[in-house]
Amino acid sequence: MTSSAASRAVMPPGTESFLDSRSLAADHANLAALLRPGMTVLDAGCGTGAITRGIAQAVSPGGTAVGIDINAGLIARAAAASAGQPNLRFEEADVNAERWEAAFDLVTSARVLQWLAVPARAVAAMVRAARPGGTIAVLDYDYTRAEWDPALPPAVRRFFEAFLDWRAEAGMDNAIAAHLPRLFEQAGLTGVSGVDQREVATAGNADYQRRIALWPGVIRPPPEGTRPPGPPTSGGPRCLLPQDA
Repeated sequence: MTSSAASRAVMPPGTESFLDSRSLAADHANLAALLRPGMTVLDAGCGTGAITRGIAQAVSPGGTAVGIDINAGLIARAAAASAGQPNLRFEEADVNAERWEAAFDLVTSARVLQWLAVPARAVAAMVRAARPGGTIAVLDYDYTRAEWDPALPPAVRRFFEAFLDWRAEAGMDNAIAAHLPRLFEQAGLTGVSGVDQREVATAGNADYQRRIALWPGVIRPPPEGTRPPGPPTSGGPRCLLPQDA
């Protein structure tokens, strides 16, 4: 990732609890359907490990899960919250680093490639980490397909448009989900398929506050001379499930 993209991909302070609130079933449902006891799984860009913990449970007995993230603080939080799960470990590592070779049955990432200026580098590392015949399962967003009903107030609309411009300026792809099939085919994968996995936040629903929790702190004006990183939410995400690595 370029230095510009790397600095802008940092989670805003205080958003750890938002990451903690995620779960495998609610936030990566298509992955949950692929998991079986005995599998070895790498979760690239695991954050605080909330989804990774669900993966470890799903592949038990006999399976293992490894979560990696470049953020040392998030990895420390993930490890502390996962004490007592012997088939789960967390490591500080860059998703772009080709650290493993043919080591996992399944390699996954959720809402990660959208923050990279050169996502193909991370895809290559994920493919290298998967065993022959293994699976790569990626969930990410297409911000350009975001919809609101009723329409956003003008001020919030201006913020969202500025947010997309800010991402594009750093080299991030605002429609990364739509481009995942091409990325994976270029990496040599076969059996690539894409599945829409829309996230809908409806006022009054039990999950509404959790899903919008990150936005108020991001929209709030930043300190003078700084610009805030954007949130990894909104839009219609797309879950890519290449069947053969």
